[in-house]
Amino acid sequence: MRQPWPEGLLVTDDNPSQQQRALQLRAISLGCALALLTAQVAAGQTGLDESDLLGPIPELSVVSLFPQTTARAPASTTVITREMLHAAGAMNWVDVFRLVPGFQAYAPNANRFGVDYHGQGRELPNHLEVMVDGRSVYDPVQSTVVWGVLGVDLDDVERIEIVRGPSAAAHGSNAFSGAVNIITRAPVQDDGTRLRVTGGDRGTRRVSLSHSDQTTDFDYRLSLGFDHNDGFPDYNALGPDDGAEAWNLNLRTTFTPTLADTFSFDGGFVRHDTEFGDADRLDEYVPVRHYGQFQRLAWQRQLAAGNELQATFYRNHLRANGVRDFGLVSTLTGLEAEAVPLVFGIPDQHFVTGFHTIESERLDLEVLQRMRWDGFTAAWGGGARQDAIDSTFFTGDPGTRDEQSFRLFAHGEWLPVERWSVAAGAMVEKTPVGTLFSPRASLGYEWLPGQTLRLSGARGRRSPSVSEAGERQFATLGGAVVDDVRRTADLDDERIDSLELAYLARFPELGIDMDIKVFHEWIRDGLDDYREPIAPVPPFFDDERLVRDNVARWDMQGAELQLYYRWSARTWARLHYAYQELDSRYVNRFVPQLQIRDFDAGTPRHSGGLLFNHHWSEQLDGGFFVYVQSSVDWRNGDAIGQFARVDAQLTWHFQLGASPGQVQLVAQNLGGDYAEFNRENRFETALYLRARLDLPD
Repeated sequence: MRQPWPEGLLVTDDNPSQQQRALQLRAISLGCALALLTAQVAAGQTGLDESDLLGPIPELSVVSLFPQTTARAPASTTVITREMLHAAGAMNWVDVFRLVPGFQAYAPNANRFGVDYHGQGRELPNHLEVMVDGRSVYDPVQSTVVWGVLGVDLDDVERIEIVRGPSAAAHGSNAFSGAVNIITRAPVQDDGTRLRVTGGDRGTRRVSLSHSDQTTDFDYRLSLGFDHNDGFPDYNALGPDDGAEAWNLNLRTTFTPTLADTFSFDGGFVRHDTEFGDADRLDEYVPVRHYGQFQRLAWQRQLAAGNELQATFYRNHLRANGVRDFGLVSTLTGLEAEAVPLVFGIPDQHFVTGFHTIESERLDLEVLQRMRWDGFTAAWGGGARQDAIDSTFFTGDPGTRDEQSFRLFAHGEWLPVERWSVAAGAMVEKTPVGTLFSPRASLGYEWLPGQTLRLSGARGRRSPSVSEAGERQFATLGGAVVDDVRRTADLDDERIDSLELAYLARFPELGIDMDIKVFHEWIRDGLDDYREPIAPVPPFFDDERLVRDNVARWDMQGAELQLYYRWSARTWARLHYAYQELDSRYVNRFVPQLQIRDFDAGTPRHSGGLLFNHHWSEQLDGGFFVYVQSSVDWRNGDAIGQFARVDAQLTWHFQLGASPGQVQLVAQNLGGDYAEFNRENRFETALYLRARLDLPD
């Protein structure tokens, strides 16, 4: 029988032996719980509900790099499970991260996503570290996550562990505001062939096929996926096509030659076609093709007394090409063809724009040791990274630019006396802008059984990416500069100080898990753009350019809540809410006079959601997700009014011979149309039908 609730034992590592043990424990716990339930029902005890089936408190390892409970973790966390993704009917990554308090998730266009924690709606958020199975997918060219080339099917996600707060102490400077680890299903968790098909509005067509198999010491999963949609219908009528099409191929393997050693290899390739642009500048849309690939190799050894040694190497490579031909210069400017050489010094020719070809590569090696002894758990290690980019568009000159960074880190948890816990950690990074020190510490007190108060503080520092530090953009025509677009100043690192007080509680008798936190963050030397006047060449082009510099600062304070309520063995609900108040200022220009502005309205003051799911039987379940967001004026978008969105799903589980399957109907935005991020992004009601069939060996 399917587990009808989204929380339970959480696997704390990708080690297949741990996966197997966790699955066995889950099966044993569930079997015992069901036996207990049956016995009590037979005895006439009708007061038992799912709260009695909770089992051990879940653990996660994304915070301190070793397994620990949420109550002992030195930062607030959220875990999104497979069951939650299913109940929400999530279709893309924006749908996923709207389940997390304090997160901003939006779509600048139909197939380009922005995901940030305590952000202000930047088109390319750059303060959140995102990992897939521990491998960073942060792109050093665009200084963000290119979600379209992740190549991860939501059905392959086991869970998502999220740190809600600065995590540079554990994951480096890119984890300035938080960290996300998307953990995919281990091959040992599936067996045979799985076929998934999705179709619906916006011309949506998705097909994925995967095959998993296990031997005595070798497990693997090979998957192939295709995804297509037409984007926003209104866009197509206006000219640009913001639809997308993607192919991906992934391999995940584990090899356990001995009881102590585990080797794993992951690799993948994705091709993603879409158009890059904004709804308020439709004439600037550029068709873009991305080619992405990755390889990851890891070794893990189980040492005595539960200690572990781990080494991981990975490579990411991304190549993108984007150009658009706008026609002849004479047609665009209204000049006679004979006048073009006199004005531009070149013959009349086609005006081609875009970033042409850009390439990025990341190489990363990390060694980690986990240690445990009486009252103390720790992890320490070090790593080295090289980022390289090749882009004339971003740097202003041909050739490859690269940078190296090195890191040392250590984290520990100490239980000095009963009910008290102390956690601390730090990372030292050697970067091109200098040596960065990012510490974090917390003090926890279990003042009542299952109820913990935690005081946490962290300092994070972020080094500019290789493209941010060296970006210089020109618009050229026939080899001649026609527009000076952007330059970069001599950048320093960004800094954040964070303080939070959290209350975490678990009431098994009521079926309630909850946590509440209040926080204050101070950000200094934030990267932003100011405008500076220039002599336009030629005179009808822009007379100013953007300069990137450490000219912003902001404070953010607020509160966040997440509450999980298990009504019964068949019914559960999850509520989350975030209140955020922003106080900011940045330099908009220095000359001819100093101009200071703010972006205080750049984040929604209120946001939250309610997720509900109910199982009528083993064959039928359904649920809905209501998301509400207050008005906001996005930094790189438009001023958007308050909106509420209602999504719903209904799922039929069936058995076709020996093959289990399911058919799910998903309805998104059951209310009226609303705008998101840009006023032209009109979200209408959309219906999708997706089916899955498992073919066991």
